[in-house]
Amino acid sequence: MKKLLGIVVLGLLLSGCADSSGSRPFGPTPIDVGRIIESNEHFIKIVTDRSVTGEGTNYTSDSLSKIQKVAKAHCAKYKKYAHFFAWDFDKQGSYYRCHEIPKNVNDAGKKAHWSSYPDKPWEKPKKKVVKKTEPKKKVVEKKEPKKTPDDNKVVAASMGSGFFVTRAGHLVTNYHVIEGCNAVKTNISGKEVRTDIIAVDKTNDLAIIKAEMNPSKVFPVSNEDVSLMQDVIVAGFPLGKKVSSTIKIHKGSVTALAGFGDNYSNFQTDATINQGNSGGPIMNQNGNVVGVAVQLITAEHAQNIFFGVKSSTLKTFANANNIKFLTPNRQKLSNEDLGKLITDATVFLECWMTVAKIKQIIAQEENRKAFYREYQ
Repeated sequence: MKKLLGIVVLGLLLSGCADSSGSRPFGPTPIDVGRIIESNEHFIKIVTDRSVTGEGTNYTSDSLSKIQKVAKAHCAKYKKYAHFFAWDFDKQGSYYRCHEIPKNVNDAGKKAHWSSYPDKPWEKPKKKVVKKTEPKKKVVEKKEPKKTPDDNKVVAASMGSGFFVTRAGHLVTNYHVIEGCNAVKTNISGKEVRTDIIAVDKTNDLAIIKAEMNPSKVFPVSNEDVSLMQDVIVAGFPLGKKVSSTIKIHKGSVTALAGFGDNYSNFQTDATINQGNSGGPIMNQNGNVVGVAVQLITAEHAQNIFFGVKSSTLKTFANANNIKFLTPNRQKLSNEDLGKLITDATVFLECWMTVAKIKQIIAQEENRKAFYREYQ
């Protein structure tokens, strides 16, 4: 009897070594559990001790905790969450997905999010293609370009001032006032008189022109240069005739005995000089010209800083071209007499040129001509 019981027990022990159906043995050894088989940023496959039989599967709590920890750590590297996906029956491994889950979604939302991944987690999810709808184009009516004169047409382009220095009709102005002009015309007592260019000094921005007339009044030129804080008067046609066609004056004083960049052929004054004043006389109370209005500094650099060419520079230029000035006045003039001298001896100058030349000069970086607004 004892011998029979021993045989039965031995048979039961042997039957525990394999399943009754002859299927594969239980899973891998505990040492192999948690090993990563393959992985990328979208999934991870991990070795587990999951037993596979014909009737079902199960995990041990220790191995489940281990593989979940490995999956979580792997997906965390990509700032994603790990979620079980599928079991590999051949290699006894578990698939975990790595995917992003918004923090503000509930469980149902998470499931919906997971369902958007492909059945094969090792394939990169396809990006959704969003069709861009182009906004409706606004129908803009085409405006006809502004009509301009022909490029070859000669027009009144820019303005400036000048003053008589001889009874023969010689006038002094700035070179940049008459530069590039096809014709320079003066307006005297409402009459337009054509002038000829006699001489130019590009360095000091001076020019002598001549009108075919004998003026009633002529400015004498001072033999002495200005002194610091000396009172001076600027005359001319600032802004042309847009303000009015009458002569305009500004009073001020000499604020420096050198011009911009230590140019000692110029002096500085606070008497206002605007576009259109260029080439006009700067005088003292005697009516003697002590300078020629030449330059102003734009408001973005400084304010109330203006320049004039010294009388000594003007006299040197005139002497070189055989132009003789009247003897300077030694006595101060009354405001009435000085006003009459300024009105009769100061003229408005207009530069006429082709439209093509206007465009060419305006395109230059350094342009000091006072072009009319319609050409700027």
